[in-house]
Parts: sequence; C-alpha cells; structure tokens
Amino acid sequence: MNKKNLSVILKIIISGSLLYFLFRGIDMDGFFKTVKAVDLKAVVFIGLLYLATQVTAAYRWFILLKNSVDIPYPKLLSIYFIGMFFNNFMPSMLGGDLAKGYYLYKISGKGGAAVASIFMDRYAGFTALMAITAVATVIGYPLVQETVVPLLLVSLIGAYIIGSLVLWVESFHGWALKILGKLKLFGLNEKIDSLYQSIMRYKGFYETLSKAFVLSLIIQSAVIISYYILAAGLGMSMPFGYFFLLIPLITAVAMLPISLAGLGIREGAFVFFFTKVGATQAQALSLSLLWFFVMVFINLIGGIEYIRLGSVNKVGSQKSGVRSQNPE
Repeated sequence: MNKKNLSVILKIIISGSLLYFLFRGIDMDGFFKTVKAVDLKAVVFIGLLYLATQVTAAYRWFILLKNSVDIPYPKLLSIYFIGMFFNNFMPSMLGGDLAKGYYLYKISGKGGAAVASIFMDRYAGFTALMAITAVATVIGYPLVQETVVPLLLVSLIGAYIIGSLVLWVESFHGWALKILGKLKLFGLNEKIDSLYQSIMRYKGFYETLSKAFVLSLIIQSAVIISYYILAAGLGMSMPFGYFFLLIPLITAVAMLPISLAGLGIREGAFVFFFTKVGATQAQALSLSLLWFFVMVFINLIGGIEYIRLGSVNKVGSQKSGVRSQNPE
C-alpha cells in the first residue's frame, strides 16, 4: 500500500470515528425531529445563494487569470465547477485544483499561468478568511479562552503572515530559497522558484488583487449568511452576529488536513461552538450536515459539466476563443 492510499484510509477512519462519537453522544430522536422540521424554502434559498457564491468565485478566478490568458468566462465557469465536483468526490481537495489546472493547461498551453492563477485564487480566499478570522478571534475570545482553539487560530494566522512575507518580500523569499537549497528536495526547488516567478506577475496588478480580495470577502460573507438562514430554517434562534463570530472559527478549524473533506472535524466544531451560545447538539450537528449536503448537491453541476465536456484531451482540442496575453 502506497503512502497516498494510506493517507486516504486514515482520513476516512478519522472522519468516520468523529462522526460516530458525535452521533453517539446526541439525542437521535431530537436530531431526526430537527432535520424533519427544517424549512425547505430555507434549504432551497441557501442552495441558490451557494450557487451564486460559486459563480462569483469563478469570476474571481477569471479576473486573476485574465492577466495571462484570455479565456471566455462560460468556459472557465465549467472548468471551475468540474474542480468543485472533484473537491467533493475525491479524497483530497487538491484533486479539484489539479483538475482545474490540467483542463486550463490543455486549453491554453500555459501551465505556469494556470497554476499561478489557481494559487492566487486560493490565496485571495484565504486572505479574506484570515481577515475575518482575526477579527472573530478577538471578539470571540471569551467563548474559547479555556480551549486550545485560540492557540491554533493564532498559529494559523501567524503561518499565513509568514507565508505572505515569503511570497511577497524578496529578502524573505531569498532566505526561504537558501533553506530549500540546503534541503535538496529532489528538484522541487526549481519548480517552486518557477511557480514563484509566475506568481510574481501579479505583484504589480494592485487593482486585480484588490478586486479578488473584495470578491473573497463577499463570498465568505455570503457563506456566513447562508448558515444563518439555514439555522433559522432549523428553528435555531440566536443573534446574527454570532454567525460572523463562529463560522470563520469553525472554517479555520475544519481546514486541518486530517479528515475527509473536513467531515467530522467541522461537525465537532459546530457542536462545540454553537452549544456554547444556546443551540442543542442536535441542532448544531444538523446545521453542519445539511450545509454539507447542500454544497455537495450544488457541486454535482461539475459532474454534469465533466460528462458534457468530455475528456481533457477533447477539451484541449477546442481552443477557440482562448488567447495568451503573454508568451510562456
């Protein structure tokens, strides 16, 4: 058994174990009553709102990519949904990024630009998340001061700051390359430096980066609002402000790469945080799982697009409307 398969199996075991213990510790009758009582109009509305966030996220990617490859937005939207489909139905979130990058490379022939645009798309979203998380951590510290969560979040924000310094400050980048040079990572040094050079093309595009950050804030806020609407549909009554406090914290915790698509960790975080502000365990678990299933359902669009567009090679032969802005 190779390391990749072992990692997937361990993640499945961790997710399954966490969900088992969560369900074991709640009132199952209360859980099923909560789910059955959900307002279907709320579920449909958040499904449409989530779809809108995905369309917006694809537009963010379109803006970031336009500096190097001019690809029609409808085609890029299809590729984006295919990536989201792979994110939900493959054992690793990187599966979606690999799918998007490979499709884009086959269409444009610009591998560096494809990888750099995907990285910057992720980076913009993570930057917005860290901005919201930093504020939420300060405001919500009394709720979690007796746990390890503040330490984890401060460590996460600290790692983001250090990574950003290495990315954008030349002296820090040079220092990091020297360390990598001593490690001799089987030729990865050159690939990392090549990716860095592709990313540095964005350094002067302040307007593009600003637009991407604003769109990321809108996307993150829409997700938080979606959770609030779904919670109301489940009969949960609590102040709107709590969701801007708790959802970023939960999202940050769920990003730990030790489970399958965050399953189990995310649900445990929902139960931990929301029961502190008046929700029952059944309500908190229902909220997390319903959101997850709505997300998976919407991202089935990517599976439809995958079937419609056909193989990567077939898509790669259909390059009409795609123009490279800069030679690679």
